[in-house]
Amino acid sequence: MKTEDLIADLASRATPVRPLPAPSVRALAWLAVACASGVAGVLLFGTRPDLDSLVTRQDFLLTSALALATAGLSAAAALVLAVPGAERSALVRGIPLAVLGMWTLTAFMTVLQASHGLSGVSDWYVCAIRVAAIGLVPAIVLVSMLRRAAPLRREWTGALALAGAASVGTLAIQFICPVDDAGHALLGHLGPVLALAAAGGAAATRLLIPNPRT
Repeated sequence: MKTEDLIADLASRATPVRPLPAPSVRALAWLAVACASGVAGVLLFGTRPDLDSLVTRQDFLLTSALALATAGLSAAAALVLAVPGAERSALVRGIPLAVLGMWTLTAFMTVLQASHGLSGVSDWYVCAIRVAAIGLVPAIVLVSMLRRAAPLRREWTGALALAGAASVGTLAIQFICPVDDAGHALLGHLGPVLALAAAGGAAATRLLIPNPRT
């Protein structure tokens, strides 16, 4: 087949392609889903009994702020990375990682300051499962969004995506879990975020195979 005939044949079978919205617009749409999932998780598992006094505690507010920032910044960064050429600076990846690092450092320091460390920590796996369950829908939606684009840095994109989705579960669990132990919070609340971020980076090659359907 001649080149011009091949071009004509391909052009005749081409279907209209709708451009994706800007990453910022997609991030806002994802945040709406994430908020709904978080609220649904809190309603499903119930709030802790001392919630009224808890919202004035500095440690609760700090952890909640770090979880919220990690969720929003990580998801936004993943959506930017999914568009080739959209990442203008490494800060797009660096900022959410810095926030996650600050959260991790704060959690470890709190454990070190505790008299017992990680000894005697119990039932942390219950919260870990709940964190993953609450973050499941945000993770599925975000991965679906990323597959409709063309992520080139798949490992970074996958790690940030699952870190953001899991952080939604951790933010919700802050309002659910009645345990104030530092070791419990490290293993059951932050642990799933770090584990799923690592899993997202490791499985990104298969997880983020582009799906151009709109």
